[in-house]
Amino acid sequence: MKANSNMAGGSYGTKIADLYIVHNLAAVNGISRHTYHVMPPVGWMNDPNGFGEAFGKYHLFYQFYPYGPSWDSMHWGHYTTEDFVKWKLEPTALAPDGKEDGDGCFSGSSIVKDGKLYLFYTSVSADRQTQSLAVSEDGVHFEKLGVVITGDKLPKDCLKTDFRDPKVFRRGESYYLLAGARSERNEGMLLLYRSNDLMNWGFVGAVRRDDRTTRGIYECPDLVELGGEDVLFMSPQGYKTEDWRYENVQSSIYTVGKLDVGKGTFEMLSEDEIDGGFDFYAPQTLKTRDGRTVMIAWMQMWERSFPTAKHGWVGAMILPRELSLKGGKLFQRPIREIERYRWNHVCFRDVTLGTQNEFAKVNGNKIELCFTLDLGTAERVGVKLYRKDEHDARIYYDRKKDRVVFDRSRMGIEITHDAEEKDASVRSVKVDTSENLLKMHIFLDVSSCEVFLNDGERTMTGNVYSEGDGITFFAEGGSAKIVSLDKYDIVV
Repeated sequence: MKANSNMAGGSYGTKIADLYIVHNLAAVNGISRHTYHVMPPVGWMNDPNGFGEAFGKYHLFYQFYPYGPSWDSMHWGHYTTEDFVKWKLEPTALAPDGKEDGDGCFSGSSIVKDGKLYLFYTSVSADRQTQSLAVSEDGVHFEKLGVVITGDKLPKDCLKTDFRDPKVFRRGESYYLLAGARSERNEGMLLLYRSNDLMNWGFVGAVRRDDRTTRGIYECPDLVELGGEDVLFMSPQGYKTEDWRYENVQSSIYTVGKLDVGKGTFEMLSEDEIDGGFDFYAPQTLKTRDGRTVMIAWMQMWERSFPTAKHGWVGAMILPRELSLKGGKLFQRPIREIERYRWNHVCFRDVTLGTQNEFAKVNGNKIELCFTLDLGTAERVGVKLYRKDEHDARIYYDRKKDRVVFDRSRMGIEITHDAEEKDASVRSVKVDTSENLLKMHIFLDVSSCEVFLNDGERTMTGNVYSEGDGITFFAEGGSAKIVSLDKYDIVV
């Protein structure tokens, strides 16, 4: 991903950021850098913002601090893509250089109106958060239009210090906006606003209000329609752990139901965690030209140490995923365009597993690995990835727990974590193994691992910091076999 030579125009703050990027690219250490995932060119990246289509391209903005590998005064970085795999770095879109946003341009979304691209973002000044608007006629350079929703339009018991992450969308002839908020009683809230022109907004109602969070606000709301249902995404801080769900200090969840935009209410039918791994937060979606719903998210997690910070960068995005709803349950599959970048196919069929099985040419750390396991009678059966000497990361089925486990405790680098979090090394999920079969579809990219289970019934995402590229399959405490195994190198 090379810097765009057209880094001109924009505000003084964005110009300074772009000059800094150009002059400091060479200082970023390439170790652990991905090859087919979006990363910051330098510095810090978190939430995806403004994920959408405009001017014949797909746009991804993101929370960005160019001047160091840590969270600070947030800018909006910008990439464009034609296929969700190859990304072009564009000029920085927004910088915190105004009266209302001098302390940060926080997360938000985008929408096209009358041939122009509008960005909605949270402007931060001291301890006040308001919702602001910027516009572009070319999809590259943006003019700030100022604050459009102030704290005066909050319910009386809401804190003006926690009011952020606007998601704008259209229904019928009106525009709507969802924003995260927090009450004085620390209730997490999602608020709905309505406008006819994107500039003047009125409060409709609180579509969600509850005390299930222990740290307050629901961040980064998003809304899509799937299978005739409304699916509401949100990222709550401090969601209470329920057995194997919501083990991260900050979670990402989805709720299936119906949004009543007239009353400002949401009738919930079901709720679940989006990803059961370590590093997944703040998902955003868009509709593709061919009608698919595609999701992207931050592939990192708050309240932890960041091993890549010493190399001059932190943060990346997941491989975008195609979404569907089946029986009220969210299914996620890797973006199909990744198949264009497959090389060096290797396949094996009907192989009985022992305690350690290696296959010719089945190795690497920039690969796609798809296999189906007959679980047999084994107590544990799965795969060791990024293997070198005693270090690896393991994905396996544990029969006693009836869970799929992602264990990165042996990767060789310890990730420290918040005291509220049990650990940052092991996660597990439950999937359907009623036929004693399990399908795993895994993508590795230098320092990341994304696992799709049973064609997207569950996913588990985690960063793995290891120098190894060995792959070993194993079965313990009984028999098991590989029904099919396919491996590709991913070359972008």
